[in-house]
Amino acid sequence: MSDLLYGVHPVYEALLAGRRKFNKLYVSKRRQPKGVQGLLERAQAEGIPIQYREPDYFRSLFGGSVHQGVAARVSEYPLVDQGAIFRKAETDDELPIVLALDGIVDPQNLGSLIRTGLAMGIHGIILGKDRSAPLSPAVSKASAGAMEHMLITRVPNLVSALKGFKKAGLWVVGAHAGSGKIVDEADFNVGLVLVIGGEGKGIRPLVRKTCDYLVSVPQKKVVDSLNAAVAGAIVMYEIVRQRRK
Repeated sequence: MSDLLYGVHPVYEALLAGRRKFNKLYVSKRRQPKGVQGLLERAQAEGIPIQYREPDYFRSLFGGSVHQGVAARVSEYPLVDQGAIFRKAETDDELPIVLALDGIVDPQNLGSLIRTGLAMGIHGIILGKDRSAPLSPAVSKASAGAMEHMLITRVPNLVSALKGFKKAGLWVVGAHAGSGKIVDEADFNVGLVLVIGGEGKGIRPLVRKTCDYLVSVPQKKVVDSLNAAVAGAIVMYEIVRQRRK
């Protein structure tokens, strides 16, 4: 199996991360060298074949998606096991923080959460096997390539995975609209797993019951609610803010 990554950042970050095998790099003949010179130089240094194609080639593959005249045929995304996230959290000098996503099916939201998670120092991400967007090139594009650096695992049972982290001494905190403590009233100076629920219904009841406690983001009722990516970003920032103090 292989993936066809597209866009300058996803392709370049995948190359930097070194976790995928590159079979071929495609660049549009109309693409200006500015902005891709570093990518081309690194690809050449690693012996990756580069093919220059007409713009129609990219339109036929990606339609209206913003491909920026760059694509790469690569091996599929390298998932890790849950233990890899445990080990990374244990060896880091900072308190562990893991992100668990329960039913995020929109690629843009998933990509945004991965991007924010990488920026906020998340040690890894847990996804359920079902009710989750695939880790596709579209998600890598939405994450601006952050997905290529993140440790991500898929588990058959999210509740069991969360219980495993609890046995290891981490708290499980769910972000759920209108529930529990206001986010800045919680104490995040502990190792924790932050659970973000899917679009619309939020965290499923059984997963919610597994949480040690819930937090919510206060908001005026101008709209129904914040989407998953925005709410997750706010809570992640509050965790980092508290720990910096």
